[in-house]
Amino acid sequence: MRALILCLALLAGTAQAAMSPIMASKVQEAWALYEADKLDQAIDILAPLEPRDGESKAYVARLLGSLYWAAEQPDKALEQLQIALDSGVLNEMTSAQTRRMVADILLMNERFRDALGHYQWLRDNAPAELVNADLHLRIAQSHFRLEQWAEVIPAARAAVALETSVSPYQMMLTAYQQLQNWPEALKVTAALIELEPERLSWWRQRASVQLRLNDQEAALRTLALAEQNNLLTSEGDYRSLIQLFNNRGLPELAARFLAGQLGKHIDDDVERRVELARYWQMAREWDAAQQAWGRAAELDSQYRVNQFEVLVMASEFRQAVALLPALDALKLDNDDRLRVEMMAVRAYYQMGDYADALARAERARHYDRESADPWMAFLQEKLAL
Repeated sequence: MRALILCLALLAGTAQAAMSPIMASKVQEAWALYEADKLDQAIDILAPLEPRDGESKAYVARLLGSLYWAAEQPDKALEQLQIALDSGVLNEMTSAQTRRMVADILLMNERFRDALGHYQWLRDNAPAELVNADLHLRIAQSHFRLEQWAEVIPAARAAVALETSVSPYQMMLTAYQQLQNWPEALKVTAALIELEPERLSWWRQRASVQLRLNDQEAALRTLALAEQNNLLTSEGDYRSLIQLFNNRGLPELAARFLAGQLGKHIDDDVERRVELARYWQMAREWDAAQQAWGRAAELDSQYRVNQFEVLVMASEFRQAVALLPALDALKLDNDDRLRVEMMAVRAYYQMGDYADALARAERARHYDRESADPWMAFLQEKLAL
C-alpha cells in the first residue's frame, strides 16, 4: 500500500504546477504526514481542499481516495477515486491504475459484480503491462464468488498461462467439480499435486475425483502413493480417507483400507474392529464380516451376537449354531436374546433340524409370543408329519 501511495504522490506532483502555491504546499504536507504514519492527519489536510482546475482536482481526489483506502474507509475511497475517474483528465496509464484500485476495493467489500465489470474493462482496454496474471486471477475470483462456474475456468487458465500458481488451479478444480466435469477435474488435481506434492488435500481430492469416475483401483493407488510419500502422518489422516470411501458409498474400499491399517496407524481397539465389521457387512462380504465380528467379540463378547447373525444371513448355518453355547452363556437384554433365538430357529429349520428349531422357538416365546407362536405352530406341524 505504501509503495502504491508513493506512486500516486509522484503522479500528483505532475499536477502541482497547475495548483496554487498554497494547495501544492498542502499536498506536500499531507504526504509528509503519511510518511510519518499520521494517516488521519494527512486525510484532514487533503479533505477540505477544493482545486479549481480539472487536473488538480483529479489528482487530489486520487491521492485522497488512496489514503482513505489505506485508512480502511472504502466508501469514501470509492467516492474520491470515482471523482478522479470521471474527470476525464487522467492519462491512459493513470486512469487504468485508478480503475484497478476501484475494482480491488469493490472486490474486498464483496461487491463482486461491480468489481467484475471494472476488471473486465481493464482486461480489454488497459495498457498491456497492466493485463497480468493477477488481473486474470481477480476476474476468476469475481466469477467464483458469483458462482459463475463456467466463467471461472477461462479466467483462471489465462492467469495460469502468464504465471503458474496454486490459486487459479484451485478455483478451476472447484469449478469443474461444480460442473461435474470429472475428467477435467482430474487433470487439475495432477497440476496441483505437481505444484504442491506435499499437500495431502490434493491427493485426497484426486482420489475423490477418481471415485467419481468409478476408478476405484486408481483411487487406491493415489492414496498408496500419498502414503509412500509420507503424507499420511496421523490416525486422523487415515481415518479421513476411510471416511471418504464410506461417504462415496464404497464400504468395501473403506473396509480394505481400514483392515490394512489396524494395529499400524489406527488403533486396533473394539471400536475400530466394530467399524471394520460393519463396513464388510455393508459390502455384503459375509465371510469377512463374520470374521471381523468374531475379532470384535474377542474384546467384547456382546458382538458374538452380530457374528452369529451374519453367519445365518450368509446361510452358514452349521457355523452359526456352533456359536450357540457361547451365546447361551452371555447375559443379553431381552431384545438381543429374542434376536438370537429367532435366528437360531431359522438356522435349525434350514438345516432340517425341526426339533431343535422348535426348542428355540419355545425359548423365544418368553420374549415375544407374537413372533414365536407362528413358528411353533409351523414346526409342530412339521414334526407331526
